[in-house]
Amino acid sequence: MADGTLASLATDGGAGLMTLGGGLPTERRRGIGPRPEDVLVRWLDPAKRGGIERVATTIEEMVTASSAHRVLVIVASTRPSADMRSSKDELYPLIVAEGPPGDLFAGSGQEGSITSDSTHRDGIVTDLDVMPTIAEFLGVDLPAEMTGSQIEIIPGPPPFELHERYLAQRRMSVPIGTAGGIYLAIAGLGAIAILALGRRVPQILRRVFGWGCLSVAALATGLLAAGHLPELTYATVIPFVALVTVFGTLAFAPLEHRDVLLIPAGIGNAVLAYFAVEAILSWTAALTPFVGGSELDGGRFYGLPNVFIGLLIGACLWIAHRLRTVAGFGLLVGVALFAGLPYLGANLGGGVSLFAAAGLWLAIRERERFGLWKGLGLFVGVTLLGAALILAAHAISPFETHVTRFEEQAGGLGSVVERVWDRLQVGFDLIARNPFALIPVVGLPIAIAAVLRPPAALRPSLQRSPAWRDAILVTLLAGVVAYLVNDSGPAAAGLAFGLGLGGLLGVSLLSEAGKMGEP
Repeated sequence: MADGTLASLATDGGAGLMTLGGGLPTERRRGIGPRPEDVLVRWLDPAKRGGIERVATTIEEMVTASSAHRVLVIVASTRPSADMRSSKDELYPLIVAEGPPGDLFAGSGQEGSITSDSTHRDGIVTDLDVMPTIAEFLGVDLPAEMTGSQIEIIPGPPPFELHERYLAQRRMSVPIGTAGGIYLAIAGLGAIAILALGRRVPQILRRVFGWGCLSVAALATGLLAAGHLPELTYATVIPFVALVTVFGTLAFAPLEHRDVLLIPAGIGNAVLAYFAVEAILSWTAALTPFVGGSELDGGRFYGLPNVFIGLLIGACLWIAHRLRTVAGFGLLVGVALFAGLPYLGANLGGGVSLFAAAGLWLAIRERERFGLWKGLGLFVGVTLLGAALILAAHAISPFETHVTRFEEQAGGLGSVVERVWDRLQVGFDLIARNPFALIPVVGLPIAIAAVLRPPAALRPSLQRSPAWRDAILVTLLAGVVAYLVNDSGPAAAGLAFGLGLGGLLGVSLLSEAGKMGEP
């Protein structure tokens, strides 16, 4: 801790990091329950009070002067310093301690830490947890309009190391993510140009770009897995991501001579295996990933990040085309449950998107049996049933997630519609802030049209394997669903577009050199 007085307070309680969501009490809106005067809120500006040391002394004087038998002390910072602004730091320090006023600043030794059911992360809470903590201390009910969970003091140390990793991720994620995007753009545009030029392009160049297109899944997985590296520096992250991308793709090169379509199936299996391990590790890589935002940014502190929904959709369908239709449907349903259920992915939008993919897969593969309208009804029914199953699981689970909070705040049909519109608006805002997010939004319908009405260069590979054609089509259509049902829609749809287009182009380029057919 920067100040000895506050450090001693943290030894009697805990210190951690806090995200802001407008939940802190103020001097005007300070209390809850029948006696608002029991809550004292003071704003102390270090710039006007002689620095942080003087502010800490003032806090100690105020607490020790209290005549109460026990007090709850919460010290929070809500204004970014110059260093925080320059490092894009959006996490704010918070100290919580409870006990007799005269004992709270006498502690020595290691500081404690904090957590809450809002985050399920040691050392991390949200400011929405502050009022529930005050209400619990006062023994009063929390007003219905307030959300959040009680802050718990846990053994330390405070999350100093996690904060350093977070700052490193904030510093490097945009350059590294941009480099990955440029690589995929070169691979995709180059593949399109090569297919357009036809036989005039050397075979070696066709193979290089074909493998490049299929590497999108390994690249995305590597950008997430890099969050586990002991040190987050350019010297560690870039080589790691490059190695995962290259070897995670070329490891399946021996399958090419048996059947080109075994390559995406093998990659898909590897992706699903990695995500199973990530769930066992409590999604810790999602705290400092190099694609999409950190879960420390708030909103979703635990579970499957939205940006990887499309990766799971594509990976499942890269596998499903090698299976019987019912088995592929079962795979998609299983991964949908993995993505949406509490204790696993805890992502409602991810689960719904994958259930939609399952319904689409069954309807499209069995289109001659069901026809258009029954197939459409099957798709809608599977999607709605899956969504209801996930919502029911979260409603009865003691494991609080953002899905639980969504259910609590959705008080009726009108409220649900309003929240769905709000989620779409988040996607619009994302596009406004980052025009590159428009690429999957525009690209999905174009790619869907290319599958339904394939140009001559794509037609041979799609005609030789109708199951592969259907897998690409469902991947892209499920990407559209992912855009609609997730708040960060462009992010959720991005990798569905990437794996759909990458699979379409990559297999088309490699199929000329290797064998290809139905399983």
